[in-house]
Amino acid sequence: MTYAIHEIFESLQGEGRNTGRPCLFIRFAGCNLACPWCDTDHSPRLRLKAEAILARAEAAATRNVILTGGEPLLQPGLEPLARALRARGFWVAVETNATIEPTPGLRAALAYVAASPKFGAHLALTRADEVRLVAAPEATQAWCEAIRARLPADDYYLSPCDDGHAPNILHTVTLLGRLNAADPTPPWRLSLQTHKLARIP
Repeated sequence: MTYAIHEIFESLQGEGRNTGRPCLFIRFAGCNLACPWCDTDHSPRLRLKAEAILARAEAAATRNVILTGGEPLLQPGLEPLARALRARGFWVAVETNATIEPTPGLRAALAYVAASPKFGAHLALTRADEVRLVAAPEATQAWCEAIRARLPADDYYLSPCDDGHAPNILHTVTLLGRLNAADPTPPWRLSLQTHKLARIP
């Protein structure tokens, strides 16, 4: 079996609870959504066997791996790859758009699930460690609260939407204030793409 990969690189996590954590990012190709403001290239560049991916992980300076995309849960054979990484002592996380529920075996192999549901998309995920919502122009307080009610998590974040011109900071912080007006526990927090602000590759 080979995996459709866009790139594999080491960097710092720039968003959410794990901001600043050194990680090896395995960016899988392909996505089942077409968000108009998406800034991520997930076109296929490589076809790699599990052995080659594991070798790249073993050669990395970090023991933290993030499976990202695109939508990594679309990849056939993701469970055995995640299990192999976990068996080698790696902390394994996934970043998903929440349209797919991981198999029980895959969920057991993952140490962390970061979900980023998108407005108008089907929500299939039933549990996450953190939820990061992008404050796109169509994102409303009611939508954010509906996602929270349907998707239990330990942390909830709101991130500005960058359409290529400028991030919509005012809309984001205004929406954040409205969401927290009811004093939810845990509170909604602001998550910025710090890797872009710091120009981390």
